[in-house]
Amino acid sequence: MVILAVSDGNIVKTKASRDCPEVAIDASPDFSYLGTMKRRVFIGLGIFAVISIGWHIFEAIWDQSLFPEDEPGVTSQNVSVSELRELMAEKPNLQLIDVRPQRSFESARLVGAINVPFRKTAKKFDGGSDLDPADPVLVYCDGGFRSRLAIPALKAAGYTEIYHLHRGILSWRLLGGECDRE
Repeated sequence: MVILAVSDGNIVKTKASRDCPEVAIDASPDFSYLGTMKRRVFIGLGIFAVISIGWHIFEAIWDQSLFPEDEPGVTSQNVSVSELRELMAEKPNLQLIDVRPQRSFESARLVGAINVPFRKTAKKFDGGSDLDPADPVLVYCDGGFRSRLAIPALKAAGYTEIYHLHRGILSWRLLGGECDRE
């Protein structure tokens, strides 16, 4: 049988048993689990840091293969949002290619962009008659992964001046870039 009682302002549990008719147990809060919780948070942050650093190293190596400096006849460059704004001012014939699925394109896109959905497994790029391989192109997607996959296909299709929006439309929107919506 357990009995709750107040002793010196604290709630205590008392137990009655045959050997000891009444034993007081302190019922004040136990915060010993906080040490374990701190360790778990620390381990979680460590895992996140390792994954994040690993991704950035992988991305840097991938960039070296996608955006080589010595590729004859082809310019390909990874650009930030601020560099894109400069490009748009300098190159009025810059073609904006959104390689996301139609539904994503309809939700938000760069002003003047053309939607050419690109599947991750595709080997060829079909821009149709709306695009001119002689003019510079900027390719983007949500976060930059799908559009990076499209760059070799753009090169194979004869595009010679290719720009890639680093971190995609998410970075554009985060930094206040204007978007069209349907």
